[in-house]
Amino acid sequence: MSAESVADEMVALLLARCTFGDEEVLDIACSGGPDSTALALLASRTGRKVVLHHVDHGLREGSGDDAHVVKNLADSLGAEFVHHVVTLAPGGNVEARARAARRAVLPATAATGHTMDDQAETVLLNLLRGAGTDGIAGMAPGPTHPILQLRRHETHALCAAFGCSVVTDETNEDLSFRRNRIRAELLDHMSDIADRDVVPLLARTAGIVGREASFIEDLAAQQIPDPTSVAALRAAPQVVGDRALRTWLRKSLNIAGEQHPPSEAEMARVRAVVSGAAVATELSGGARLARRAGVLRIEPAGSGTVKPVSPAVESQTPTWASHDLGDVLVPAVDIRRRIAELGAAISADYADEAPLLVGVLKGAIHFLSDLSRAIELPVDMDFMAVSSYGSATKSSGIVRIVKDLDVDLTNRHVLIVEDIVDSGLTLNYLRRYLGARGARSIEVCALLVKDGALAVAQDIRYMGFEIPKAFVVGYGLDVAERYRNLDSIYTYIGEGSN
Repeated sequence: MSAESVADEMVALLLARCTFGDEEVLDIACSGGPDSTALALLASRTGRKVVLHHVDHGLREGSGDDAHVVKNLADSLGAEFVHHVVTLAPGGNVEARARAARRAVLPATAATGHTMDDQAETVLLNLLRGAGTDGIAGMAPGPTHPILQLRRHETHALCAAFGCSVVTDETNEDLSFRRNRIRAELLDHMSDIADRDVVPLLARTAGIVGREASFIEDLAAQQIPDPTSVAALRAAPQVVGDRALRTWLRKSLNIAGEQHPPSEAEMARVRAVVSGAAVATELSGGARLARRAGVLRIEPAGSGTVKPVSPAVESQTPTWASHDLGDVLVPAVDIRRRIAELGAAISADYADEAPLLVGVLKGAIHFLSDLSRAIELPVDMDFMAVSSYGSATKSSGIVRIVKDLDVDLTNRHVLIVEDIVDSGLTLNYLRRYLGARGARSIEVCALLVKDGALAVAQDIRYMGFEIPKAFVVGYGLDVAERYRNLDSIYTYIGEGSN
């Protein structure tokens, strides 16, 4: 049998195991390596128009020469050639960013040359990062992964049979990349232990898990057509609800590149919002999930409620206090406007169950009074008195409870209302103290947050204004019990202010 006949017979056998779709035009992502070259060869034998897309990331010296190899391949196959050049900014996780850059320029239907060996590596990679069923399912077979049933040695043999020039990517030998270590070390070690080639076993496992995950996803779509409905999520089995949530979150967050679903730790926080144990939580990329009137919504990154302020140009300082007061940082009109905004947000977030407002005496008395009237819910109120300042202008860091709460917190949504968050030490203490008393959720509403002053990281759900690192008085804030009755917030320049 001639070499040409052998090559043709090989093509026929391999094509029978490929999963090309019905598209009239086959877009192929081709790096010039043996796998994507074999994919191009097989695609050209389907009788359809083939377009070879080559992406140059500029990561290797001489990578521009790879385009000439792919262009020559396209010419030999009678295929169209498209050259894409992308630039990666400096930074970590080069592999993930390179994949994201490729996907950004390639057609959505572009087929890649991933083989069964790549599938096995992907499954192990995902297991090592703690992925669930989506990760174990690996890559889905179909038109975008048409040679997923072929082995790597078969694609190499096909290229050799046709005498194709292929690109050698030396980064595939770099063991600093985890995938390369799996390929070079882990798979061989696993095969030695199993006394058989584990690649087909891993690929078969991926197929089984993928089909089951697809079934659960279809079931979730039927049972929970609206995954933002808290009532629907609570009524469904957790595995079905989780699947609906994962699918919705992944699509809504539009995670670039890897398209990983939310982590299990993230899902645990999401479940707390659904169950009512929390009213909101942080998500990947800085976005936030909130529950309002029984409906989940995603607030994008950068939609925080902090309102930075700078000193007002005009001051209406009372004459009796003028010698101790500096600039007006937050005028009374801005305080009233912002409290109305906070009240509306709290009313929406807690529409299902009104919170218990816990005012921190004495500084929060004005704020709590006005805020409670801006909340259109039947809220309850109680007060705590704590001390960390005494009569000084700097916090001592030692928190002492002067007055405790009178109400039972068991299963209550608690909203701590603070006048100002400085170091965060007092707030951190209050969270732990109240959390030990059985509250269902604990959130914070602070009128003022000092920029860069936090010694303890805090998740403050509702914030009024971000102010500079200065000691301030007015609107409930004092120095030795003075200046609480001012309707605006001022910097304090009196005795002991430095």
